[in-house]
Amino acid sequence: MANSHKHPDRSSSCTTKLLSLCIILIFLAAAAVSIVYLIIRTGKPTIGINYGRIASNLPPPAQAVEMIKQLKIGRVKIYDSNPEVLRALANSGLEVSIMVTNQELEGVGSSQAAADQWVQQNVVAWYKSVKIIMVVVGNEVLSDSTDQGLWTSLVPAMENIQASLLRFKLGSIMVTTSLAVDCLETSFPPSNGTFRKDITTSVIQPLLQFLSRTHAYFFVNVYPYFAWADNPTEIPLDYALFDSNGALVQDGGYHYTNLLDAQLDAVVSAMTRLGYQDVKLAISETGWPSHGDPNQPGANISVAAEYNRGLVRKAIWDPKGTPRRPGSYIPTYIFSLFNEDLKPGPTTERNWGLLYPNGSSVYDIDLTGRRKESEYVSSSQSLPFQLNLPSASTSLIPADSSSPSHLEGGQQSGAGGQWCVAKDSAESQILLKNLNYACSQADCIAIQPGKPCYSAISISKQASYAFNIYYQHAKATGGTCYFDGAAVLTSIDPSSGSCIYPLV
Repeated sequence: MANSHKHPDRSSSCTTKLLSLCIILIFLAAAAVSIVYLIIRTGKPTIGINYGRIASNLPPPAQAVEMIKQLKIGRVKIYDSNPEVLRALANSGLEVSIMVTNQELEGVGSSQAAADQWVQQNVVAWYKSVKIIMVVVGNEVLSDSTDQGLWTSLVPAMENIQASLLRFKLGSIMVTTSLAVDCLETSFPPSNGTFRKDITTSVIQPLLQFLSRTHAYFFVNVYPYFAWADNPTEIPLDYALFDSNGALVQDGGYHYTNLLDAQLDAVVSAMTRLGYQDVKLAISETGWPSHGDPNQPGANISVAAEYNRGLVRKAIWDPKGTPRRPGSYIPTYIFSLFNEDLKPGPTTERNWGLLYPNGSSVYDIDLTGRRKESEYVSSSQSLPFQLNLPSASTSLIPADSSSPSHLEGGQQSGAGGQWCVAKDSAESQILLKNLNYACSQADCIAIQPGKPCYSAISISKQASYAFNIYYQHAKATGGTCYFDGAAVLTSIDPSSGSCIYPLV
């Protein structure tokens, strides 16, 4: 009888202790979540920005840092450890990530002494005044198959930098690397995410082991724009812009409402497949171009604004993680601060910035994430950039008296192509309304003041350029040259001087 009473008492006591412990743990977890949300929702800027400088016309670093602070950005990542930039970031309050460049990587990877020297020169010399939180070792190293020496140097360089930081008692500074999503061999559906065979054993496994051991982030450069632009007829634009109604992709028990989550979860699946489901994920680069070549669909100001606005809300104002990482906060860095005019490649490469080099905004965006898309001025109500055209109620100079076949330029298209231009008979109000629409869907930078196709006196010329740039972009997917009956196709090139009307 005594024993029969002891066991229930012991069990009851144990249950009570476990219950108390559970309550304490729940309270602590709730408190931690509350603290995170308090930080996010009390106005502390937590979005990051990539500050690239491959340009001929950027402001000095001190001015750039002030612009970053005015945008209410809290973190900045640079692509080197430039002393002038670090000097500008001193005592700014910004959290800073610096980079061991790809050119420095092999030396740092092959010599602990070289790593010590790098850390002493670029971290120890600055950390008292610059809030350095991360050293990024290399950028998209695994994307370059022509220099596989960098591949084998990557993890040794990270190990050497980490050892050096510990030697200088700077172990709180995280070490990672930035990889592009092309490190994946398979990414769709997300559950099939798999790393490339040529890097899995030699690089990815030791990399993940390092990140897991040091509790560092897997930094990934992920661009829904490229995935959508490669297949715009199959991937709905709304899905790429965080604006789809419900889940468009179902992958087993996981439901995806946006393309970014699907891309991130492909990386999560690939890490899990190798046994590293514990490694944290962060977005080192993402964004959307505001300007592109005629054969680059969706690269315009209106769409870029919608993507980055949605991104900020998702990343910092209402962070829900991804379907495979629900509730997780994923640090995010937008690419980029400025448009960079010296970057090679297609036009999109030079037009990812939130700011023009003079500091003016490419488009309106609230980087605290508080404003909803509905609170921005609709692109159908106002141009996403300033054209300085007369208002619709103003008396406008009429369209040129010449017909479209006699517009300036006058060159016959030898390939049978056609341009879309404004009709002579179109009313000014209709032209202005449809010009605004065309420029909300395509890139009309060429008709801004000071640009080659700007006309201060003829809305017909402005509209002709806007109609044509829209038509050339959209015709492959069903776009027409109609514009409420205000436009017509012509086989005569309307280009004039340096104002070139594209023909796709």
